[in-house]
Amino acid sequence: MTTRLRSVLSGRDLPVAELCSARLDGELFTLGDFWCPVDELDAPDTRAQAAALLVPPRAIAERLTAAWILGLAAEPRRHQFCVDVGARVHLQPSARLILREVTCPPTDTASITGLRVTRPLRTVVDLARWPDPDVDVVPLIGALLRLCGPGGAEQALGRCDRAYVPFRSLALGRLAAAEGCRQPSLTR
Repeated sequence: MTTRLRSVLSGRDLPVAELCSARLDGELFTLGDFWCPVDELDAPDTRAQAAALLVPPRAIAERLTAAWILGLAAEPRRHQFCVDVGARVHLQPSARLILREVTCPPTDTASITGLRVTRPLRTVVDLARWPDPDVDVVPLIGALLRLCGPGGAEQALGRCDRAYVPFRSLALGRLAAAEGCRQPSLTR
């Protein structure tokens, strides 16, 4: 009887030295902080499995981590997760990830191999409101808006254009810029 390795491997599955040797031998490839057999696809399912190994079960992948899982962005230097305000999750401080408490209704998330991930519309809104001068999120917001389908830009605008929304003007400016990138040019 042959035992199949899991899709995403960590130091809990095999010693790290053996995993590194298998990678050097071409049997594994690295995916974030973990390893995958070469016959696995680097796809949303495997990226979600790798991200899930970093956090407790109640965590939700958001912002750049959600975009990475969807295949729209490079792996972030620090993974970004959130939990519902009442989730009572304790996590050791880590330079590898950020965990914040938010209100996140179930309609704003989807499950990918057991990890909750913010849907494209929620990811657009969160990225538009996220004040990080080191990351140009406008092209990423444009790509996510394409995933949202028709009406996605209007829905994102409706969520950001409220008086109580933090960083409202930043979000509206980024959405306008992303929408400008999405529109086909009429002049040639």
